[in-house]
Amino acid sequence: MRDVQIDLGEVPSGESGTALPRAPVPYRWILGPLTLLLVVMLGGGGPPPQPPPAPFVLPLTLGDGIRLDENRLYVVEQADPVGTVVRHHTIRAYDLPGMELLDTYRVEVTGDIQRIADVGDGLLMVGFSDVQNGDPGTSVMRPDDETPVWTRPVDLYGIAPDRSVLLAYEGPGANQPVWRGMDPRTGAVLWSMEPSEVLQVTMPVESFWSGFPERIYALRADGRLEVRSARTGVVTATTRPAGPLRDDTAIWAAGGLVLVGRGTEETTAYDQETLAEKWRRPGPVMPEDGFPQDCRPTICIATYGGGGFSAVDPATGRLLWRADGYDAGEVIDGHVVVSQSSQAEPALALLDPRSGTVVTRIPGWVSGGPGPAPGTAWVYRLNQPGYQLAYGVLDLGDGKVRLLGRAERIAGGCQFNTAVLVCRRLDSSIAVWRL
Repeated sequence: MRDVQIDLGEVPSGESGTALPRAPVPYRWILGPLTLLLVVMLGGGGPPPQPPPAPFVLPLTLGDGIRLDENRLYVVEQADPVGTVVRHHTIRAYDLPGMELLDTYRVEVTGDIQRIADVGDGLLMVGFSDVQNGDPGTSVMRPDDETPVWTRPVDLYGIAPDRSVLLAYEGPGANQPVWRGMDPRTGAVLWSMEPSEVLQVTMPVESFWSGFPERIYALRADGRLEVRSARTGVVTATTRPAGPLRDDTAIWAAGGLVLVGRGTEETTAYDQETLAEKWRRPGPVMPEDGFPQDCRPTICIATYGGGGFSAVDPATGRLLWRADGYDAGEVIDGHVVVSQSSQAEPALALLDPRSGTVVTRIPGWVSGGPGPAPGTAWVYRLNQPGYQLAYGVLDLGDGKVRLLGRAERIAGGCQFNTAVLVCRRLDSSIAVWRL
């Protein structure tokens, strides 16, 4: 503060020069308001906001891969030797968000590692595909022990949150697999559903993100529709849809309903728990290349290949709205979040699930999935050239982004979970930020 004089008064003659008199009485009244004004101007007088902590940087090579779940980060080192059929993989498991090394696993498989899941008690489930024929396989490993606890030629679909049962499937083909419920610690088969019994199988769409369905819906060869417990394999409800089975008969499960479509002729909806019929209407409800999503109070349908988004009324099956021009989308806490990621400048938009109208647009940002609190989403933007990253939290209610931090020299590959953000850097290392 330049050119400001403060009157300290005068020292009376004959008194010590160390004594400081009181401020002159006429000006004392202004000190209170002046102090208040300075506090307001300085933002409340508190300390300035602190920048986000520096990330934990883990050196990796370009051939190393990473897998992220809710509380673990797995680093899959490049297989040794490269290009052979039998490959030796080293997997390091880190605790999140502290990045403490927990265990190291050594896996010998005939191919590449596709999936990793924590089974509990230090056991790690590893899913792989055979490099020669593409057949799936799953092994459960102990730390620092290349001998599997068990191995089976199955592909992992999901594991229950309490780690008590896993859902897997195996040959003879991708269209007609054998579905199995298994004990993840021992590999014992708890129940099976053979392809000779069923024509089609589907699960509620929510399980694609949660990782495990509580119910499985099957259209049997004899024309019956049934619901099974994914934990026990027990059939809990059954019904026989009207009309004969056809080659184009298909089933889906979303929004509390199981939909049975008979080509372009008819669609019937059933309750997901009881299979009681809810409604029936002529024509298709689900397009051939559609994917249902639960965005209650409606059922949203994403069309593959950038075909846009639409929504139907779960009470009647009537088409409510359609929004074109979006190539990706997701439903977070009932909010429809769509994106235009194929454009030079990515953009997000929030749609009203009842009408499909655009509530707000968020240019330049990419969704990172459900955020730290209900009604929020993680978002980030990566500027190239420049390799500059910004990340934050999107409020799905008002469309505003709260910036959390920035970073330089980021190549991409960013992933969020509830605790961290992980991104690849230009030197192939990964940076891990606490959120």
